Amino acid sequence: MMQSFKPLGIRPELVRRLRESGIVRPTPVQAEAIPLIAGGHDVMAEAQTGTGKTLAFILPMLERIDPNVPHVQGLVLTPTRELAIQITAELEKLAPVTGVNVLAVYGGQDVDRQLRKLRGAVHFIVATPGRLLDHLRRGSVLLRRLSMLVLDEADQMLHLGFLQEVESVLAQTPHQKQTMLFSATMPAQVRELAREVMKEPRFVRIRPDKQVTLAEIEQRVVLTADRGKQDALCRAIDEANPFLAMIFAGRNGAPAR
Repeated sequence: MMQSFKPLGIRPELVRRLRESGIVRPTPVQAEAIPLIAGGHDVMAEAQTGTGKTLAFILPMLERIDPNVPHVQGLVLTPTRELAIQITAELEKLAPVTGVNVLAVYGGQDVDRQLRKLRGAVHFIVATPGRLLDHLRRGSVLLRRLSMLVLDEADQMLHLGFLQEVESVLAQTPHQKQTMLFSATMPAQVRELAREVMKEPRFVRIRPDKQVTLAEIEQRVVLTADRGKQDALCRAIDEANPFLAMIFAGRNGAPAR
């Protein structure tokens, strides 16, 4: 396993910021994907959730974005608001080191607040497809100078029926751009999309070398209506009395995230 991010071409300031967050060694998907993305290649990466895919694409993107150019240069499309928030949180820790301005664009936010932020220089956008299309129709976001595009959790995005929206966004991006596709699985729909939008992609496939779900972790599923979520959660916590717990929630038939 690689011992540091420095051999991957990550600047010392970012390496220090990662270390402050307790991240010292790159994971396998980071070690393989970062050099390919830094080299300008289209990349198709398959790795399980929890393997560090987010840093695998945002670190080389931050290295390549020029903060002196006041245009959107990097775009990450995600299937859910929760994932957009998670990726943005990682970027907000790292982007100040590079001078890159980041904007999250997803449903449930105040549109006017987003519009005010877009009046300044935005270099990097993390978005869900539907809300980004709203801005594209308004003309408040322009992607004609976009140079790097990531479709994150592409299998989930297509599963949730975003293909038409993704294609509408792609139609407003330059033909000459770097495209990266990250996914936990690569079903036929994902491979077909890759053939349509990518140019000679390099492949990264990380297979788990150990069981991801540990026997010591108890997993429970609670089915409830939206209005009953809080009561069901409190009841489950009272009954299980966990020392540590993680809670994933889905809605409207969507998978829990």
